[in-house]
Amino acid sequence: MNSCPLGWWLYDERTSMDLEEMFKLGVSSCEMLICGTLYVIDFKKYQQYRKSDPTKKRRIKRDLKTAERKGIAG
Repeated sequence: MNSCPLGWWLYDERTSMDLEEMFKLGVSSCEMLICGTLYVIDFKKYQQYRKSDPTKKRRIKRDLKTAERKGIAG
């Protein structure tokens, strides 16, 4: 049985630090290059999507580094 049914992936360490900084600054959204793709991160809606295709959205969440996950993206 999969103990991580939602399939959460961590951002790589550098991206995580940059996103956390943006979140703490109170910005509503930002753009980030992740794995060679430009994403929009919406902190108000807790979503991310490719800038080139905003129709496919994925939920994001803040969590501990030790939380269950599928792996690290990037």
